[in-house]
Amino acid sequence: MSRLWPRGEPVQVGLDEAGRPGYFVWQGRLHRVQTIHQRWVVDTDWWSSQGRVWREYLALVTQEGLLCVLYHDRLGEGWYLAKVYD
Repeated sequence: MSRLWPRGEPVQVGLDEAGRPGYFVWQGRLHRVQTIHQRWVVDTDWWSSQGRVWREYLALVTQEGLLCVLYHDRLGEGWYLAKVYD
């Protein structure tokens, strides 16, 4: 079963020289990124009184074989784990 965090699970991310995630730390464990399979940006509700959502999402696989989706909150500058696939 896949695990989903609609509001994101905070993670620490280390960027490589190109500005891409090279690793992330989740629940005290280091996960090295092997491949980034997809990137997409969500920029919505900038007109709304409830606030803008501006995120860059990345679907990736770690060296341990973990398939997951991370996102970077472009407004708050934090990184979050959004989903882990089984």
